[in-house]
Parts: sequence; structure tokens; C-alpha cells
Amino acid sequence: MLTRLHQLARAGGGLEENQRQQITRALQRCFPTFVRGYLFDDDGHILPQAFDPSPLDGVVRTHGSELLPHLVAAFTQGWPDEAADLVTVERLREELLGAGAHLAEVTRTLRRRLDWAMAQTARLQAVQRRKGALDPDEEALHERCKRMIQRLKGGGGDRLAAEGYDERSTYAALAIEGFLPGYGLDSGSIVGHAQVPRFLSGSRDFSLPRPPALALREYVPGNLIYANANRFIARRYHLEPVEPVLFQVDAAHEAIREVGALPTPGAAPAVETLGAAGLPAVPICDVELPHVSHISDDEEFRFQMPVAVYGYEQGRHGPGRAFTWGERALHFRRGVHLRLVNVGASRSVQAGELGYPLCLVCGQSRSPFSSQAEQDHFTQTHLERCGAPVQAVGFYADTVADALSLPGCADKTEAYSLVETLRQGMAAVLEMELEDLHVLVIGEPGAEFAHALLYDPMPGGSGLLNQALARWPEVVGATLALAESCPAACDRACIDCLWTFRNAHYHRHLDRHLARSRLLEWSSDLSFSHAIPAQAGSTLAPGVGEGAVNLAEQKLRHLLLAAGFAEPVAQHPLALGKPYERTVPDFFYAGEDDDDPGVCIYLDGLSSHLHGNPETAAVDRAIRAELMARGYLVIAVAATELDDQGAMTNHFRRLARHLIGKDKADELKAEGSWFERGRDA
Repeated sequence: MLTRLHQLARAGGGLEENQRQQITRALQRCFPTFVRGYLFDDDGHILPQAFDPSPLDGVVRTHGSELLPHLVAAFTQGWPDEAADLVTVERLREELLGAGAHLAEVTRTLRRRLDWAMAQTARLQAVQRRKGALDPDEEALHERCKRMIQRLKGGGGDRLAAEGYDERSTYAALAIEGFLPGYGLDSGSIVGHAQVPRFLSGSRDFSLPRPPALALREYVPGNLIYANANRFIARRYHLEPVEPVLFQVDAAHEAIREVGALPTPGAAPAVETLGAAGLPAVPICDVELPHVSHISDDEEFRFQMPVAVYGYEQGRHGPGRAFTWGERALHFRRGVHLRLVNVGASRSVQAGELGYPLCLVCGQSRSPFSSQAEQDHFTQTHLERCGAPVQAVGFYADTVADALSLPGCADKTEAYSLVETLRQGMAAVLEMELEDLHVLVIGEPGAEFAHALLYDPMPGGSGLLNQALARWPEVVGATLALAESCPAACDRACIDCLWTFRNAHYHRHLDRHLARSRLLEWSSDLSFSHAIPAQAGSTLAPGVGEGAVNLAEQKLRHLLLAAGFAEPVAQHPLALGKPYERTVPDFFYAGEDDDDPGVCIYLDGLSSHLHGNPETAAVDRAIRAELMARGYLVIAVAATELDDQGAMTNHFRRLARHLIGKDKADELKAEGSWFERGRDA
């Protein structure tokens, strides 16, 4: 895009002088030589308003007919057929028209860093006026903030030469933040500022950028960060000016749900529902990394604190493919939008203690494993300094990643065992490190079943998952060999087979024998089932959708309507009498007479009336048996089946035979376009 705009701005580009000048002004305004152009005016004063991308938006829309063919030609020459869906004309047009918004997002990141440094400077100056002199830690922070402002303003460039790039340069900064291709510089938008003491000869402060998903695990209180022969800790966070988000955490089932903002600013929430405890969380952000010690020559092992990261999908993903692996569904989707939440150190979470000690006013933190005396001192001093209590707080990050998912696992043991052995099998077959792919198991509050994901954290994707699918028999063979042979002949899993330093959080769930059993049962046969269309997320507001109360129920309703069924009755109560009193199917179709009282459809897993624990499951089975004894047709749809066309076809054939007739049921099986229409609705 930029290459073509520069060509059009030159004489001989085929445009009139006023059009060329318009492009030149837009390029100069939107891509200044140094990043200070986004933040300061010509006199060196901070700009009062945020960067405005409208000049770039204007030339892109005006000259889109020139730019789009240039992009299409560039991205179709030698582009692999299997990735053609990434460079369709529609996708390229979307990227082109979104360039201004993306650029504005990057400049907002730069502006947040400047605003944080300015706010800290003002706060420390006020402290100095009250106290006369700053404490050593406050003085050090003041100097770091001044250096950050100087860098953003264009100074302090000497130390950057050793890092191979100059972050003051606009194009380097845009590459680091992922707006431009950086050839390895796109290392993440979360920056750890390592602070090296002056007494270490020849050492200087330096930056450690990380992608959000990696920073969420690494830049947390209590962990050690190893870099440049030294050890650092995460201490002071550059908190963003947003209210913490309140989550309900069901640690027993590794499930998390977003509740909303805190009820009162600064107040610790008191939420306890169905075994779920309340935890406020803030976005993972830039952090100061004070120096701890030099790495000694006799240090054989590096410490990394195991953390509990739970997550959920946000209802958006790109196109994908569904496969049948044995009797199970396996899905590959591009660009899955995930929200990941670090709820605390694994050991603390297992003991029922969530979060990390954090002051939400100044961003200071302490390790969750620090002594009680240190934590009491930290709490007391910050209550006096900042006027607010220290809270136990989590961190969250939104990420977009290609993902291979195995829906509908029976429990956490099956989910973790399968995806971890598959990940290690892929590492044995493909040219990859184990940490090139990450594991996420999505649980449901109160339920045993789980949805397992193996996702690619690299921005834009590394292609590893596609390679794994193309070489699936080899991957399964290597995975099976790993599950079958352990040098220690362990009963479940151990350090000689599946356990690694980084997967300590779910050691207790790993069972190589269970993984072996499933691999033998499903073999290495992987057959394509159907295309998975992109999903842009629900546009329905809460309560909209004829009574459907959550996204999964909205999906099921859209599929029913697309398949030709009448509008169902949502959340329809049915009286049963003792001992069950009543039941509430998610959707209901009334029958014609006493011999045909109706159809009850239950959406298992996400229903507000089903919790999945063994006691509730037993009651559910008894209730459904009672309904069938009374003549009702009962259809139970697992929430994970909503993206599985084969499974939904089987459910809807049963429904069609009952409501419409055999011919309609056969038509549903033969003509599958209803599934895509329902998914796109």
C-alpha cells in the first residue's frame, strides 16, 4: 500500500498535481520520520489530542481503485493455494480500508506510554514537594520516566544501537507493534523495561517486548525473567486508564466467566456463585523489571513460576475446516478471538487463593509467595501513600490465534492428555519448539466436560497447525510412540515422558495411557467433513432473540430457523410433580395431542439450568427419562456440537421426522446449505 502511494505521489504517477500533493501530505502526516510526530508538535509541546488517521483514510478511499489491484497482484504471485482464503479480494479490501484504524491503534499504544510516564512524573513531583526529597526507589522511577519521555521525544538513542533497531524511528516502531512487516521485530506490544543497576560495569537499561499471550504468563509478580546474564522481577505496572473487569472463577473446573465492571471503584468484590469466586483483573501492560541478581555460573536450573491461565472464546473467528478423526470432530480455524485470564500462581490457585497483590493506584506489586510480614508492610504503606487498599488482582489479554480444537472432551484429563501429547508429537515431526504452540482447555462452571485448543501464539500464525494437518499420520504416529513408551514406565505421566517445566500447571491431569487409548481408537485417519465459515460475533443485545439467553442458544435458534423449523418456544417450563417439580427445556415445540405432548430440546453445557456435575447429571437423566415416558421427544445437543454439521444434521433429522416427516428429514441430510445459513445469521 505504502509503495503504491509513494509511486502515485511522484510525477509520472498519472495523477494531477493537487492529488499528488494530497497523498504527499497524508504520508508526511501519518508516517513522520520519528514517532515524536505522533505525540509532540513542532515546538516540542505534547499534542492535546490523539493522532487522527483521517488523512490516510481519505487517500486510501480516494485511490482504492489503484491500490487494491496492486495488493491483489502482490499477494497472488506465488501464494500457496491452501492459504488462498487469506488473500481474497474481500480480505485485502478489508485490510486496506482498515489501515487507518490499525495505525491509530498503534499510536494509542505510544500515547498510553507517554501519558503513564507524565502521570508518574507529576505524582512524584507532588510527593517531592510534600517530603522535600524522594526515596531512592521513587527517585529511580522518576529518572526512568524522564528517560522514557526523552526517547519518545527523540532523545536517548545511544543505547538502542546494541538492540539492532531504533524504536524512535516511525517505521521501526510500526514494525515492532505489528503494523508493518518487521522481519522478526514484531515481537509484541507489551514491553518489560529491564532496569540494570549503574554499578554493573558496561550495562544499560533495555527493553524486552513480548506478545500479549506470552507476557500474560511471564510478566507476573513472583516470576523471574532471565535476560543478558541477569535476573529481573516484574514490579511496577503501567496500568491502563480502564476499570478492572470482574470475573467469576471456578478453579475446580478451570472455568471463567466475565461478569462486568466492579460494583464500586476500588472495592474488592464479594462474588461466590456455584463454587465460583470473584476476581478483578486488569489488562496485561508494560511493566518495570527491577534487577534481582547476576546469573551465577553454578545455576543449573532456571525458575519459572507455574501460573493458572483460563480462557474462553469471544465468538469471532476466521474461516476453517472441520474434520472427522475416528469418531470425533477436529476443527481448524483461523483467527480465533480468545480472552486469556491469568488467575494466579498455580500453587496458590489450587489452595483457593486467586490473583496477585497489586496496588491499582500506582501499579506496584509483590510476589504472592512473599512473606506475610512483607505483604502486610506493602498493604499498609500503599494504603497510606495511595489511599486505597492493595487487592488480589488477575491479568487478562485478548489475542487472535489460529487454533486446532477438539470439542466435547469428557473431562480435563482427556482434554489435557490429548492436546499435550499431540503438541509433543508435532514437535517431534515438525521443525518447531514445544512452546511454539500453546495449550488452552476451556472449562464450563460446574461441568466436567471441556473444550481443548492447541493454538499458535505467533501474530498472523506460523503455519505449524496446517503442516500438522498435512502430515497427520506422522504426527499421530509420533504421538502414539510418546504415549506408549516411558523410560520410567510410569502409571500416568512423569518427567521422563509428558511432564515439562512449563506445563506444571496441569501435571495432575496428564495421563499417557488415556491418550494412547484414544489414539488407538481413532487411528490416524483424518477425513474432511465440511468448511467452517467465518464468524463475526453476535450482534444481538442481551435479551434479544426470542428468549435465547446466551450466545450458544442464539446459535441453536438460528440453525433451527435456517433448517426450516418453526420458531421454537424458549425457556418453556414444564411441570413434572414430585420429586422433580419442573424442568425448563432451552427450546420447546408443542405437540398436537396427549399422545404427542411435544419436543424438548436441551443445550447441554452452556444452559443456565444444567451444571454438568455428577449429581446434577444424574437428575438430568432421570428427568429426561420421565419426559420420554410421558411421550415427549427429548433431544440433547452438546454446546460443542453447534459447529459440527454432521452432529447437528443427526439431531435435526430426528426433529424433522417427528415434526415434519421422513421426506423433510432426508432433505435436511442431502442439502446442507442450511447449516452455513444458520451459522452466518
